[in-house]
Amino acid sequence: MGVVDLYKILVFTIFFWGGFVLTYYLTPVVIQVVKVKRLFEKLSERSSHTVHVPSFGGVVFYVVFIIAISIAEQFFVTGRAVYLVPAATIMFVVGLKDDLTGISPFNKIIAQIIATTLLFLSTDFQIQNLHGFLGLYHASPLLVVPLSYAVVIFFINAFNLIDGIDGLAASLGAFYFSVFGFVFFYLQDWTFLSVSICMVGMFTAFLRYNLSTDKKIFMGDTGSLFIGFILVAFVIHLMAADFKEQLSLKSANFGLFLIALLFIPVLDSIRVFIARSAEGRSPFSPDRNHIHHILMDRFELTHRQTTLRILLINILVSLLFWAVCYYLPHLWALLCLLVFSILFSLYLRNLRQQLRVND
Repeated sequence: MGVVDLYKILVFTIFFWGGFVLTYYLTPVVIQVVKVKRLFEKLSERSSHTVHVPSFGGVVFYVVFIIAISIAEQFFVTGRAVYLVPAATIMFVVGLKDDLTGISPFNKIIAQIIATTLLFLSTDFQIQNLHGFLGLYHASPLLVVPLSYAVVIFFINAFNLIDGIDGLAASLGAFYFSVFGFVFFYLQDWTFLSVSICMVGMFTAFLRYNLSTDKKIFMGDTGSLFIGFILVAFVIHLMAADFKEQLSLKSANFGLFLIALLFIPVLDSIRVFIARSAEGRSPFSPDRNHIHHILMDRFELTHRQTTLRILLINILVSLLFWAVCYYLPHLWALLCLLVFSILFSLYLRNLRQQLRVND
């Protein structure tokens, strides 16, 4: 191991513990401010808590991210922060506004479009070659650009919707950034590897409070919209990168693996939107049809038990489809993902019907 490798290990270690320490000591400050100013999340019939809990954990996320990417750019200059930081800041402000006073779905979508446009101004976030994903290679910008916008906006809101019980969004976020960290390591993308490591440290510390009984705090829309945007920005960057030589995975299957990695929020949003539309309701109308609600209500689980089960499901699905995408051709891998998603959705539907019968 050379001096350069030791230097990188030291830098990455600092990023992890920097994210952990900052979050560990900043979060109580946010909790105190929220309590003093009484900025509590409103309770509703869908709420899993009966008492007011401080929100705005996303404020800490934003601070940690800005510090992490700013320092990472000093070590490994890429210039991406010029585009990513302003775009992420828009999502942070929108989430903060939503937590404080609320924001209409229309204005939220407009803000997401603006943030995505700022992101796409960088060539590092412009997909020009799909490497055989869905049979496409150098597809026309008339197809790729609208598809990229749709992917970003869909996932921002999908991650926002999965933040429904203690620890779930934070645990999934820690897992996703861990996997992205491994991928960025193989791609030798040291800037985003550093940021990913810092975010893992951040979520590790945040879970101490998110799962606490005496110092509990939610990430809120401030956090879920912001983290959802960062995650999907990483996805877009990976799809835009030339990763064929570094990763042993079939190039055409890489996009499928990313979908499998983000399986829980992606599948949950699709099935919930379809179910609500089939019932003649707005796809954005609230209910308890999310994966976490169904498992928690059907099996009478606690928040921690539900979070652990969903996290394990997502990890197992990711490992399974890494193998599937490694060994099978693209069409067969796509078919496996579709069949698995349909079967899992039918299983959840059956659980929900059992809940209705019991009621």
